[in-house]
Amino acid sequence: MNHPELLLIPVLMLGDYLLTVAGVRLRDRAYSRHIRTEHYELNPVWQKEIARKRWLNPRHLVLVAVAGVWIYGMDAAFGPGDDPTLSFATGALLGVFGAINGRHLANLATFHRAQTHASGDMEGTITFSHEYVLRTSLHQHLALLLPLALLFLCQPTPLLGGSVAGIALLMLLHVAWITSWRRRMARVA
Repeated sequence: MNHPELLLIPVLMLGDYLLTVAGVRLRDRAYSRHIRTEHYELNPVWQKEIARKRWLNPRHLVLVAVAGVWIYGMDAAFGPGDDPTLSFATGALLGVFGAINGRHLANLATFHRAQTHASGDMEGTITFSHEYVLRTSLHQHLALLLPLALLFLCQPTPLLGGSVAGIALLMLLHVAWITSWRRRMARVA
């Protein structure tokens, strides 16, 4: 394989799913007694599967396999050496899946703390709307976008440019989810 860093992408895709299931399971032990949300999963495509809390999801595994074939094809097509297009795409995918997996790890740490110290750290209950959760997630991506953009300004490489673009696209996806959610809520009302 000419670009072994590409193998991180399916690993991070698997990590995304497994950490999501681990997160929803750990959240339900203590955290959800104090903080409630309509959905744990933000992506509407995966909400039903994640609500089932199953470790294996055949549809997700097929997606990872397709990504693996695509990655193999990209590696073969670009061959050895640095190619700016491949570096940009790699940066975008690593930026997105790195951010998502990082968020999952932060959630697990938060939920573990809630489970082990809930009586001293939390009182009462609050319920967040799904739109609020989506907006909070959108805003939290600024914490990644700004330093990556600054690094890109200092060292304009395709890999860093792809990472900035990936996080920006993830934020735009959040805006699309919010818009879709608001439309759905307007139809219900």
